[in-house]
Amino acid sequence: MESELRKLIEEKDKKIEELQARIRELEKKLKFYEIREVYQGIIPDEILQKLAELPPEVMVIEIGKYLKQASFKTERVVETRESSPRVEVKEKPVEEIKVEPSVKVREGVAKARVGVDLAFTQRYDFHGSDVAMLGEDVMNSIKVSEGDYVVVQKDSAVNLRVLPYSKPGFIIIPSWVREKIGAKINDFVEVAKK
Repeated sequence: MESELRKLIEEKDKKIEELQARIRELEKKLKFYEIREVYQGIIPDEILQKLAELPPEVMVIEIGKYLKQASFKTERVVETRESSPRVEVKEKPVEEIKVEPSVKVREGVAKARVGVDLAFTQRYDFHGSDVAMLGEDVMNSIKVSEGDYVVVQKDSAVNLRVLPYSKPGFIIIPSWVREKIGAKINDFVEVAKK
């Protein structure tokens, strides 16, 4: 009787371990899909898969490092010598995206490129958030200041409260707003004072 109880307890413990391992796998997949939704088109899926396996605080740091280094690519030059091969790594800047200056369509309306910002994502990117970070040059061109509301539109329109952003010509908006107005990263949207 006692041996049967031990056997049942061992089977139960083994089953619990299997279920916990399955839960961990599912949590990793869920985490991957969540970060892929935000960074799709910006960070390749292979890298996102590796990032999803990290603890959240490390993952955020690694995403920041990747985005910072994404503006550079490395070129390997291999020199073969008789004694030993030598590898040099040279960094050269990737072709930068040319930011077109904000073009006024009519008075009080400007175009801005939709971007992504890690600090914004962590703090303001949730459903119902009404905050947008807008390039200071665009803010000046449509004559709005911090805390004012603007209308952001592409296929449809949303009213958002403005915070200044240092990168000229860009607007950072929550992902639910991008979905609602039909905008993707690097698309241009119209921004008008409300």
